[in-house]
Amino acid sequence: MALWGRNPSLVTILLWTCFGSVAAISEPEICYILDGILFLYGIILTALYCRIKILNAKEIGKPKPQKNAEEGIYTGLTPHAQDTYETIGNKK
Repeated sequence: MALWGRNPSLVTILLWTCFGSVAAISEPEICYILDGILFLYGIILTALYCRIKILNAKEIGKPKPQKNAEEGIYTGLTPHAQDTYETIGNKK
């Protein structure tokens, strides 16, 4: 860490050599590298998607616990006592 702070020209030379090597790669080689990255990305996404599908299929096959007949979707909900919006009187 101290080396970077003492000699800023060293940082410049290192960055220049790193970016100079990138310019040496021709266009078809860059395309092949990007195609490889996209291919791996597709394989990873497909594997994750299949994993989710398999886990969901296992959960569907499991018996679900029975709920009481008194417990429903709307248990604990109450209607609003007052309308949220008030109408404005129209004068003609």
